[in-house]
Amino acid sequence: MSIKNSFSSRLSLYVLIVASGLLIVLMVWLGSIAISILRKSAREKAELTLSNAIVEVEKVITEVERAVDNVDWMVYQHLDDEEFMYQVTRELVKANPNIIGSAVAFEPGFYKGRHYFAPYSYIGDLTHELHSMQMGNENYDYPTLDWYQIPKLLGHPYWSEPYYDDGGGGQRMSTYSLPLRDPDGNLFGILTADISLDWLSDLVNSVQPYRNSYAMIIGRNAAYIAHPDSSKVLNETIFTSAMEMKDTTAFQIGREMIAGIHGMRRFDNDDKASFAVYGPMSNGWSMALVCSFWEVFREVTGLIVVILIILPLGLLSLFFGCRRIIRRQTTPLIEFSNSAMTIAKGNFKASIPEVTTKDEILKLRNSLVFMQRSINEYIVELKSTTASNERYESELNIGRDIQMSMLPQNFPVRDDCSLHAMVVPAKEVGGDLYDFAVVGDTVFFLVGDVSGKGVPAALFMAITRAAFRFIGALGLPMHEVMQRVNDCLCDGNTSGMFVTIFAACLDLKTGSMVYCNAGHNPIVVVDPDGKASFLRAKPNLAAGLFDGFPYESETIQLERGTRLVLYTDGVTEAERADKSQFGEDRLLEWASQLNPAAFSDAVVADLYHHVKKFTNGAEQNDDITILTIQWK
Repeated sequence: MSIKNSFSSRLSLYVLIVASGLLIVLMVWLGSIAISILRKSAREKAELTLSNAIVEVEKVITEVERAVDNVDWMVYQHLDDEEFMYQVTRELVKANPNIIGSAVAFEPGFYKGRHYFAPYSYIGDLTHELHSMQMGNENYDYPTLDWYQIPKLLGHPYWSEPYYDDGGGGQRMSTYSLPLRDPDGNLFGILTADISLDWLSDLVNSVQPYRNSYAMIIGRNAAYIAHPDSSKVLNETIFTSAMEMKDTTAFQIGREMIAGIHGMRRFDNDDKASFAVYGPMSNGWSMALVCSFWEVFREVTGLIVVILIILPLGLLSLFFGCRRIIRRQTTPLIEFSNSAMTIAKGNFKASIPEVTTKDEILKLRNSLVFMQRSINEYIVELKSTTASNERYESELNIGRDIQMSMLPQNFPVRDDCSLHAMVVPAKEVGGDLYDFAVVGDTVFFLVGDVSGKGVPAALFMAITRAAFRFIGALGLPMHEVMQRVNDCLCDGNTSGMFVTIFAACLDLKTGSMVYCNAGHNPIVVVDPDGKASFLRAKPNLAAGLFDGFPYESETIQLERGTRLVLYTDGVTEAERADKSQFGEDRLLEWASQLNPAAFSDAVVADLYHHVKKFTNGAEQNDDITILTIQWK
């Protein structure tokens, strides 16, 4: 059986998916924590390694500085002994294994008869023996060199930028220069000590917290002082290396190292994510340690591979184990399914298998038994309810037919008057009404809207129409007709129902119309020129609210061709699904576009069409009544 048709397989698959999702989320979460811990650990390890390396270099630098500071007194005490100056430099080199050369370089002309005098002792690069020489001459004008000029100008000790000494030791070195001054403060010479960069390179190459990590030292001018690639030393700067990279972060690292800033930055080196930890040294140099993130995470890659191998095997075992257990536990469900299918086919007394467990399966079996019993009871009740509903619907339909038959449908066909109306209840029966009567050259017409909907509104509507029919036939003035109708509706009206009414009497000879508005919507008047407006009316109360209310009627003179449009609030309050309403503005806009020669039935149908188009299929929320009359 396929997974699609097997409940146990699908449920096992869902368990597998959920378990896989949880494991993936857990692995991602643990992985992110592990990566964060490894990053922090790598940074701390790199910073500690860098700090130790700087301490080692600082130790040598401090020892050299201290050694030079400790022998300058010998120069001051034996200035008159030129040969002793050689002895000073030799003793300084012999006593300090980190010093490969030392010189006492005097100001030109300090010794009479000597323009240059700079006794210099050094360890030979090849022989490793101590040699002494006077290195000042026309070809080696030491007063113009950095190691002499800069401390002379600064007035304090100075470590020179690394250089290759052609006129002295013949090695790559850096020089510590101590200015010598007489009692008057005038500089008369420089006492120096040279250190080789070879030991510095060896130290840098030994700093390797991770595989393929490396350290480097740059000077104040960004030139490499020490680097694993010896060809870069004294020949390139950190910025020339940065130019070969796509990531511009290396430039920022170089600028911060020159500025003597401690820091750590991530950058891409040959598309490999790396980070550099860097810090300054006391002599103005700066050391950096560069490590690859891949090398940092190499230690956990083996564990990740093992997890990726074991995880799928474990998930497969989980899938098949769950499917076997679920199949065993869901066997009764198959029997219940067969029983439910039998019941669904119409055999409501089909047998349901027994179960021995006391768990959810037993609850399901009891539910099926209860469902079977409830269905049988429901069928009996449904037959009775269906018969009652059929009688009720039949009565409502009869009531609708009676209500519609109460409203006049034989609209007058005259040369001087065109009248038509329609009612569309929101339910089977409603509370809207219209009525009209033509007596000689006079037409009486009205539109009303009963509060509420359904059967109560329909009954109140029938009483209202009957009252108007009876009282209106007495030939009373319009306001008195409305007063008597109101008194009739208030009599015994314990339910508090009321009806809004607009009633009018139009003289078809003169165009004079007497009307009374009992709380109804203002009707629309469309002039012969097509201008549409609402008819102002005195604010009378709706009928059925207060007994004895003094209604007032009004008179208006119509022009030939004027059309009146009467309606209930089911038109203006028709709603779309978004609760926006048709409204009075749309009603006036529609009325202003009417054809003056249009028949009244077409006008009524057109307004109803516009309302239904506006609601766009939304359920009708109120009765809709429209009546239009035109005096021709």
